[in-house]
Amino acid sequence: RVRALTNHIAQLLSLSSEDKKVADRAAEICKFDLVTQMVYEFPELQGFMGEKYALQKGEDAVVAQAINEHYMPRNAHDSTAKSVPGAILSIAEKLDTIVSCFAIGIIPSGSQDPYALRRQATGIVQTLLNMNWEISFEELINQAIHLTENAGINKQENEKIKEELIAFFRLRIKYILQ
Repeated sequence: RVRALTNHIAQLLSLSSEDKKVADRAAEICKFDLVTQMVYEFPELQGFMGEKYALQKGEDAVVAQAINEHYMPRNAHDSTAKSVPGAILSIAEKLDTIVSCFAIGIIPSGSQDPYALRRQATGIVQTLLNMNWEISFEELINQAIHLTENAGINKQENEKIKEELIAFFRLRIKYILQ
């Protein structure tokens, strides 16, 4: 799903074929570092080790950079991804996580946000603002919902999921703009 979302965003942005290829390859291998004992022992090295492993295995440097950047921003004080492929992958991965959680009924409420969905949503909005991309947010949400539906994840009606997501992201946008 992340790879499909990455390719969809790349298409919306009318990227060059080279940038599309880099984003697609990074999306294909971006989670390989999670199976290593290094990341298991030191979760804060997610992305950093992915970049190192990718370079060690002969991947292009821009692919490796995108793998690292897709975790950005990692916290409230972190910057967003700088490269176009890294920013696209960051948005796609975070959006897939948020939409998948909403699709199965895991929605942050009050102080409860065990999967840091608010932080991830804020990261998406910050990345879009920093990259100055004019992308229809509703279209991104629709595509992500379509992908979760095809995967058989959705436990609610698509329209209900969409309404909840739009309300959720509106709050994040309001927060950032304030």
